[in-house]
Amino acid sequence: MVNMAAASPSLLILLCLSFLLTSSTSTAPYDPPTVPELMDLFGLPRALLPSTARRYLLHDDGSFELFLDDVCEVEAGGYRVLYDIRLAGSLAAGSVTGLEGVRVRVLFVWVPVTGVEVGGGVVTLSVGPLKKSFPAVGFKTSPRCAVAGSAAADVA
Repeated sequence: MVNMAAASPSLLILLCLSFLLTSSTSTAPYDPPTVPELMDLFGLPRALLPSTARRYLLHDDGSFELFLDDVCEVEAGGYRVLYDIRLAGSLAAGSVTGLEGVRVRVLFVWVPVTGVEVGGGVVTLSVGPLKKSFPAVGFKTSPRCAVAGSAAADVA
């Protein structure tokens, strides 16, 4: 005759271990792509964004919010570009539309960059009602942020 009181704890431990092993292997944690990897997935040059862009929310409809560590001003292609802490818009393959949070200095005025299209070896930026194209090879390295306090004051 088998002693059920002695067998019960051993059986319970065995069942718990098998449950833990099967549940840990079947539900691996989700590891979302980094911001640079996300840019690659959508066919956008990584260097469109400063390296301080680290966190984002991407919704099923393609809308996104992207967060920088701080306001960021860069010099790119002879232009001053200002990134807010929060950027938003809609992503599709090779394009960003409805972009918010990026401005470029044109003469004495900060003008919003509202879209980006990539194709045929060029990057085209929508700046206000105008479009300006640049060779894609110019977008190899993410721009480095300069102190943006004065730029933020100029925009406000």
